[in-house]
Amino acid sequence: MFGQMQSHTTGRIADTEMAAHLRQVFNYMTGGVALSGLVAWFTINNPEMLAIAMKSHWVFLAVWFGFGFFMHKIIFSMSPKAALGTFIAFSALTGFSLAPIALVYTGSSITTAFFVTAAMFAGASIYGYTNPKNMAGMGRFLMMASFGLLAAIIINLFVGSSGLSFMISLAVVPLIAIATAFEINQLREQFSMFAGDEVVRSKMAIFGATSFYMNFVVMFIHILNLLGVMRDE
Repeated sequence: MFGQMQSHTTGRIADTEMAAHLRQVFNYMTGGVALSGLVAWFTINNPEMLAIAMKSHWVFLAVWFGFGFFMHKIIFSMSPKAALGTFIAFSALTGFSLAPIALVYTGSSITTAFFVTAAMFAGASIYGYTNPKNMAGMGRFLMMASFGLLAAIIINLFVGSSGLSFMISLAVVPLIAIATAFEINQLREQFSMFAGDEVVRSKMAIFGATSFYMNFVVMFIHILNLLGVMRDE
């Protein structure tokens, strides 16, 4: 009986630590989204900065692809404070670079896209965390699908097909939702591997926040694209 009580207590402590870790991850992510929104708003209301943002989309894409591919190596090569600073800078750059969308889409579409994204992201996160099964088997599918869509996106940057853009967005939105569920599921499954190391846990929180932040932004952009096509914007 004592062994069962001890095991139960240990399990509750682990659950508490996991909950605290997730709060840290999502606090960072939420802060990043809020910072991006503030920077975007400031940029929109500053004609000089907005003009620069409109001319720098290729630089933004290069930074996003580069950081996305090497994010793990970049974050884990730094101290937790430096990694957090990098995430903050990345969030600010994203907000600056996304400001020109206000010239393409209406405020109504942007607001709707944001709340739809938030709802889908929350739903995917809850599903991934509460799913009793380990979703590790989906990793290969997600990787192959991501590379396929990435290739289509790169091709469409040069082709400029609105039809292909719409189809890409139709595929990206559910893929990102599945990826979000997968990532939080794996974070839950692997938490015990780094829970005892405070430095690693801090870096994992920043890494998780960055990954979820990027998922949120990509989902938002593609939901906005779908709304724009449907509303003829």
